[in-house]
Amino acid sequence: MFPELSIERVFRRELDSLSLPDEQVWVPTRHTGHSRIVAVSVVGAALFLVLVSVGLIRDAGGAGILSQGAASPSQASCAPPAFGANGRCQTLVPNLVRNEAFGYNLTMPGDWSEVRMPPGTLPYVIGRPNASPALTAPFLLDRHVFTARSPWEWSGVAGVVAPAWDLDVQIWDRQGRTAIEWARAFPCDDPSVTLGQTNCIQSEETIRGVTVAVTSVASSRWHITSYYFQHGDRMLILRYLSSEMVAPPPGVSEATLEKIIRSIGLV
Repeated sequence: MFPELSIERVFRRELDSLSLPDEQVWVPTRHTGHSRIVAVSVVGAALFLVLVSVGLIRDAGGAGILSQGAASPSQASCAPPAFGANGRCQTLVPNLVRNEAFGYNLTMPGDWSEVRMPPGTLPYVIGRPNASPALTAPFLLDRHVFTARSPWEWSGVAGVVAPAWDLDVQIWDRQGRTAIEWARAFPCDDPSVTLGQTNCIQSEETIRGVTVAVTSVASSRWHITSYYFQHGDRMLILRYLSSEMVAPPPGVSEATLEKIIRSIGLV
């Protein structure tokens, strides 16, 4: 605790502590102007010291109240994907994913990264040789899968769909088919999707001025959502699987995936 000091006591203490020069120097006389200057300087110095002392006392008193009344902030409690740092909630800077070869950009949250799907998990639909468009090699031109999971938490699964709560970005040769025709080919009309009783819903949306075919294949506890962007002679597919049987990474929801998809830019 700091003692309570009144302004009068501060002035008195500071003035009493000043050592004054000889009386002949600071007492004004009628025949000297230099003495007046000295007197004014002495008084100004005394006032300056008093004001500095009052400021120091005030600062010290405030610091004492902070240390006694409330603890300084430590680690803040933040909702993922934010994290606590220096008592504040912060998030990583978003990443811009640019694919110049196939002409698209996506904005990813800062904690997302690309993962490599294991061998044997290419998104091919086999057993339908007469299907059009054909979802087989060599029509798949490019594929990237993005996740919010850390490398030691992520693991690829067998099948043609990326793990739940990841974003699967595919580039196909369009084979002269429209986005609607592609939406009907997979997964709405694919016999390999046999996870219980399913219900396929087709619709259209406009994203950044582009008309996009959208499909949602839903079961009781999971559903696959796919967006089909017709881009020149190519078909760009953005797809994700959401599931009640798989817990999403912290801070990830369907809204997170939808926001990434709607950040797309076609160039």
